[in-house]
Amino acid sequence: MNRNIKLAGLVTGVSVAAVVAGALVAAQQTPTLAAASGGGGVKPIDSVSHPAPTKSTTSTKPSSATTSAQSRPVKLTLDLSKLKQGAAPSTAYVDGRTVRFGQTQFTLPASDGPVWDVARAGTDSALVLHSPKDDGKGVLTTWSAGSRRESVSDVNSVLSSTDQTTSAYAVQPTSADGTELPRFTLTWRDNASGTKYSLQRAGEHGAVVHAVQGSEVYFSALSKTGKQTLYKWTAGDTAPKAINAAPSPSAVSSDLQLAASIVSQANDGSCTALVDLPAAGKRWTTCTYAVDELRSGSDFALGGPAYRDGYGDGLFAALDLKTGKAIREWSGGSQVAIISTVMEDTDHVLVLAEQSGRTAIARCAPKTGTCELAAPLKKGTGDSNNRPYQLGH
Repeated sequence: MNRNIKLAGLVTGVSVAAVVAGALVAAQQTPTLAAASGGGGVKPIDSVSHPAPTKSTTSTKPSSATTSAQSRPVKLTLDLSKLKQGAAPSTAYVDGRTVRFGQTQFTLPASDGPVWDVARAGTDSALVLHSPKDDGKGVLTTWSAGSRRESVSDVNSVLSSTDQTTSAYAVQPTSADGTELPRFTLTWRDNASGTKYSLQRAGEHGAVVHAVQGSEVYFSALSKTGKQTLYKWTAGDTAPKAINAAPSPSAVSSDLQLAASIVSQANDGSCTALVDLPAAGKRWTTCTYAVDELRSGSDFALGGPAYRDGYGDGLFAALDLKTGKAIREWSGGSQVAIISTVMEDTDHVLVLAEQSGRTAIARCAPKTGTCELAAPLKKGTGDSNNRPYQLGH
């Protein structure tokens, strides 16, 4: 699930769900992991997930590795206890109170409270969204070269470009009882120089940053009547441009070419369309899955269940960008709670999940149907208010 849509599973284990536009707008690392986290892409995975308990017609003796990968079922069941250990996540993540990415790590003081999200802002910099008072109000703190920099209050959404050169965040003021006020400020940031441009909006609230590329920001906001609109804003411009082709967006691709738009909602779920933004046309619609993330260069969209309610998700899936059909779907079965997901790169998905009182970060490859551990199982879950990990970007 996209944490700009649903903030779930805080480091301290407190679960937060943010709802936007009627959508579900939601310990120390081992030396082996620390060494594996530096540089380069993610190596192929050789651990295999267990097929879901359905009858399979595939051969039990594939003639080659390629045939084996192709013959694995579309629907699989994730079992964290059976996965081999792999490299650490290449994206930012939180381990206990320590933020890690690449060769960089820094420890957050306990006074920072639970962490909601982390957005990388360069080789050794990150924007950490946290809640010092654990009261639903976010603070965005900049960290660079292991040192704490400025903090901005009332931030509810943050995201960086894929190359980490620019970022954007939304400042949403609230009343004393926590109700969002009908105004917000969107800020674009050049991560190398620290240069900023801001856009102030009145009559709207609940801004969510969906994508950033260079000086362009795609964000959505709610009107007083609850209508959600997708906007394109170029840093420095005095006003954004509405993108009418994709109302009620749940995701925008990192290259700003595709958007997922929630086209209908019912008590038992929602239907989402994939929209080609330049052509302003729908590519396909699915009522089986939600679309949580779109990454430039990938053959699939990261999806979740069309109906969400309760603790975590029951599944996550990779959806073919051409057809909307599942390339691969993993469920947690009766043992695993899927808390959140994020695309690590064009070929891999990171999964924050819990099993039998412990939490891990798994890495899954939809093309092969294989998974491994990116961060090992550790004691603690959201239920016990001591979940050891949190995914960032």
